[in-house]
Amino acid sequence: MTDRTTHDKIIEVAIRTFAEHGYAGTSMREIAEELDITKAALYYHFPSKEEIFKACLSHSVEQMINGIEDLSKAKGSVWEKINILAKGMCNFSETNPYLFMLFKKLIAKEEDIKLGMEIMQDFFKRQKEALNKIFEDGVKNKELRDDIPINLLSSAMMGMIHHTTGPKMREMNNLEQNPDEYTDELLKLIRGGFEKR
Repeated sequence: MTDRTTHDKIIEVAIRTFAEHGYAGTSMREIAEELDITKAALYYHFPSKEEIFKACLSHSVEQMINGIEDLSKAKGSVWEKINILAKGMCNFSETNPYLFMLFKKLIAKEEDIKLGMEIMQDFFKRQKEALNKIFEDGVKNKELRDDIPINLLSSAMMGMIHHTTGPKMREMNNLEQNPDEYTDELLKLIRGGFEKR
């Protein structure tokens, strides 16, 4: 196994363990046992539990934010970009269940870890900047209305997508469409608004 593969495997197992047992309920021994390696081998890669936790969040957040930042710079209409974001958000809990669970714990402050919150705050700041760029381009290209401040437009649209694409929301409202159908309907609503014409 190369160092890179071992590193990735440690991150993957640690995310699952932190999500299931919380930061306080997870030990270096548990992570090592789950990986079937010695504690010494685990310490070779990460000198402490805090460093593994930080690496789990940083690695995951960096991948997500890089994707959003790349999307903000990509060619394409604002609606194509919003569609990609909505589908990504809709699929996130299913494609990354343990990371989703860990993020929920951090945001709900179930995990009182300052380090985790600093990483998440940086993520939300960069995410907001990238989203504002997408929406600014949409206004410039006359794809979006220009009579609402970008911050409000961005927050309202992403808030609506975020709160309606989560698994609990879909379950509570008996929304059984596949993610593509679901996000297509949601974007139809966002584009057309609630008012009957």
